[in-house]
Amino acid sequence: MTSHSDVDRDLRMTTLRDLIAPIFRHKLAGFLTALTLFTGTTVMVLRSPKQYEAEMKILVKRERVDAIVSGDSKASSQGRSDVTEDELNSEVELLKSRDLLEQVALAAGLYAADNGGSADDRIAISRTVQALQGNLKITPLKKTTLISVTYRSSDPTRAARVLRELARLYLEKHLSLRRPPGTHQFFSEQAARFREELTAAEARWQEYGRQEHVVSAEVEKESTLQTLANFEAALQQARGGLADANRRIAELEAQIAAEPPRQTTQIRTSENTDLIGRLKSRILDLEVKQAEMLRKFTSTYPPVVEIEQELVQARAALERTQKAPLTEETTDQNPTHQWLRSELARVKTDRASAVARTAALADSVRVYREKARELDEKSATQQDLKRTMKSAEENYLLYARKQEEARISDALDHTRIANVTVADAPTVPVLPVNRGRALILMLGAMMAVVLGIGVTYVLDYLSPYLRTPTEVERALDIPVLASLPARHRSGIFSGR
Repeated sequence: MTSHSDVDRDLRMTTLRDLIAPIFRHKLAGFLTALTLFTGTTVMVLRSPKQYEAEMKILVKRERVDAIVSGDSKASSQGRSDVTEDELNSEVELLKSRDLLEQVALAAGLYAADNGGSADDRIAISRTVQALQGNLKITPLKKTTLISVTYRSSDPTRAARVLRELARLYLEKHLSLRRPPGTHQFFSEQAARFREELTAAEARWQEYGRQEHVVSAEVEKESTLQTLANFEAALQQARGGLADANRRIAELEAQIAAEPPRQTTQIRTSENTDLIGRLKSRILDLEVKQAEMLRKFTSTYPPVVEIEQELVQARAALERTQKAPLTEETTDQNPTHQWLRSELARVKTDRASAVARTAALADSVRVYREKARELDEKSATQQDLKRTMKSAEENYLLYARKQEEARISDALDHTRIANVTVADAPTVPVLPVNRGRALILMLGAMMAVVLGIGVTYVLDYLSPYLRTPTEVERALDIPVLASLPARHRSGIFSGR
């Protein structure tokens, strides 16, 4: 069960006086601690050597475009004109690279290398590089393509020398990294190689033309195909003409067979007076003879009978002659028949000509078709030679162009023309850099005060004495009935 005194203790609040009381109780120890720390800081700042800071600015640009080491004819060396943040950061990292800083340390005389390359020498150069990295500050300036490089040293001449060596070695490394070494030699060798291949391909092309007696098989093939097409068209026309001639001949022969060679031009009808006269005279003679015979002989007498029969025959002949007049017809050659025969002769002549022309055209078509087939084979061979020659020519022109680009890049390297340049060259600083001392003293004072206060609280926490009623109650777990200030306690204990 909680007592009333416990409740009072719990309800009692810590006051500001209770918080600052340890500082006053141990003020001497806190003051001495703060004074010692501040004094040490001041002495360290005052005894530290003066620092000189050299500065240079490097401008990153995109004016030079190096040749691309590639066999692709479409590979272009053209690029953007702006500098990206990644490229700017890449240059910063290149300036911070360890191998570059080792070369700067050796070139600037920060460390004399041991030719033996011992372990101690490697450790020493590593420490030198670490010190160089600590004093070297490389920062890209915002919204610009400039890189600010500063180096701080106690020797102003050394500070400027380090930055000059850094700029020189950085430019060499930038040039070596941006374009692989031996580029010009590589492109020169490739250009010479493809030049030889082009010469050999041209020689094979010319030799093939001389052997096959052809200049351009493709052009000759096109001409031959055109001629072949003309001959085939003429052959089709000749065959059509021959078929038409055969049809005409059949038609003309049929018409000639149906048409007579001669035709009647005149018909005259008249009596045959001579025959009638002879028949009448014959009848008269027979009648006279019959009359004389009948006077002498009877009618049955054979000669009389014969004369009677002849007389009957003569009268019948006269009657027939009188009934059938004499018809006289005049005929002449049929002009239609003659024209058909002449047309048939002409068509047969044309047919013979068409047969001969068809045979000649068929031979020409066969010859030109065979020639076109040969030229097609020669064209395929020539096309293969031409592709080889064209490929060699394209490769030669490609590598010749890249050889010239590499030569220009070598010339630019020789004259130190690059996409980075020192915009602000380092100079020997005259005035030391002191802006850091006041900050160090201020930080030292703040740390001295904090440490002094902390020491008072630590001493108060470690002290074995009970100084307040609260501490007595917490330590003895009994209520405090009364408490006297320190001056009253000293009077009571002294007997006054």
